[in-house]
Amino acid sequence: MYKVFLVDDEPSIREGLTTIINWEEYGFEVIGTAASGREAIERFDELKPDLTIIDIRMPGMTGLDVIEEVRQHHADAHFLILSGYADFDYAKKAISFGVDGYLLKPVDEEEIISELQRISVVLTRERETSARHAGEDTAYREHQIEALLFDNHEGAVTIQEDVLGLKWPQYQIILLEIHAAPDLQRGSALKRKLVEAFDQQQRGIVFSFHSGLGLLHKEPIISIDGARNVHDELRSLLGEWNIHMYVAAGQPVPSTAEISKSYRQANAMLADRFLFSEERMMLWNDQVIGENHIHSIEDSRPDGYEPDEAELADKLYYALDIRSHESVMRVLGEMQDRIVPYHRTEQAIKTAFSQTFSLAINKLAAANQQMQSILQEHSMLITEVYHQHTLRDLQVMAAEHLNRLIQRMGGGSTDTVLKQMIEFIRRNPGENLKLEVLSDVFNYNSSYLGKLFKNHTGESFNAFLDKVRMEKAKELLNEGLKVHQVAARVGYANVDYFHGKFRKYVGESPSAYKHAREHTKLQSKEKPGENTRE
Repeated sequence: MYKVFLVDDEPSIREGLTTIINWEEYGFEVIGTAASGREAIERFDELKPDLTIIDIRMPGMTGLDVIEEVRQHHADAHFLILSGYADFDYAKKAISFGVDGYLLKPVDEEEIISELQRISVVLTRERETSARHAGEDTAYREHQIEALLFDNHEGAVTIQEDVLGLKWPQYQIILLEIHAAPDLQRGSALKRKLVEAFDQQQRGIVFSFHSGLGLLHKEPIISIDGARNVHDELRSLLGEWNIHMYVAAGQPVPSTAEISKSYRQANAMLADRFLFSEERMMLWNDQVIGENHIHSIEDSRPDGYEPDEAELADKLYYALDIRSHESVMRVLGEMQDRIVPYHRTEQAIKTAFSQTFSLAINKLAAANQQMQSILQEHSMLITEVYHQHTLRDLQVMAAEHLNRLIQRMGGGSTDTVLKQMIEFIRRNPGENLKLEVLSDVFNYNSSYLGKLFKNHTGESFNAFLDKVRMEKAKELLNEGLKVHQVAARVGYANVDYFHGKFRKYVGESPSAYKHAREHTKLQSKEKPGENTRE
């Protein structure tokens, strides 16, 4: 739409012109009116009209006076003048001043439509020419900026700041890493949108870099609020496309010769994009992960320490097996606290998470044969880990997957913690169960949980665990398994130790128990034959 400014001292003329024409049908819209020449001058810079329709004779300041003054600052402004028959010679003189045409009062609707159609062609041609020249200028400036950033070896590349319109107080590089722009055509559309908002508004220069778009920005962004505002603006500009966008800014520098420094800082921030935790532009001096937290972990761990994925997987398996949403969230939090500070890089963190999830889910599948189909459905969790753009996305995705799995398994239970513990021990007697591990899963102090357990069962945790294991061992011996196989299945790596425990609880050795049961079974098979005698 081309913007029209109506200037006439007669209210009826202003109102009539506003309503008599369907301006939008011809590509125009009335953006304002003025009742005098002086008011027209005052509002011209504010409205920036494409066309001004102005009365040639007005009290005080005439239409010609307005045109003459406006032309001093806007040489390409377009005017269509209004005049009466008595002013015809005056109007012809105005045309010689370079106005676009004149209309006689009272204004004829068809006549003004004809003039609008003619002027619309002129405005369109000018706009296309301006856009082509602006595009050529923008492309040249972009090429110069890219040369400074990517081809500048020891200051070999210099640019003429005044010639390029880059005589700025400061310069700052902002980088946008863009994901899911499907093709080059759409990528070009993204760039054009930014060019309109920044290059054409003289706010900066848009350029391309290896994984997205860059911006040489004119006004320094140094505060978190400022970074968030620009991020919101960029998100709004590109909102029509389904993209993931991560933005980082380098430090403002005082000359174009130093913008490569700002670029390197922004690029380094984007290297940590996976650890971004806020929806805003990250600044060169931001800490994307808590350094104090990392140092405290590093100081407290022994040399050569690395997170044990198998141990974390056991905790996750326990949390899933007891159908506890709260426990799953605690384990995910512990995974982040232990894995992220050690590995730090995106690929290593994702690999560690994937291994932990894989171990836990495979273990859950082995212990719950009847739920194989559910667990197979959630095998996509492992793949989804590598599709996440940030650590926060990874945590949210994992929590959703695992909690859905708990729901499909019939969770979460409303039973007490102690009942859940007892059921868990009975289901998993062969696990390397320790009160300390279970206390972490259930979020209790281990000493306090041990006392609660003894009060509830009348036995210590270890005594109860041994008893459950011995009952399971008896079942397995009855099934015909060998003693060393039974020992391994109920959690004892040392067969002699198993012998001692079994004798203590059952009153005889595992071998004697097995032989006695086999003898009993043999006798029960012989008894029916004895009853057949006549």
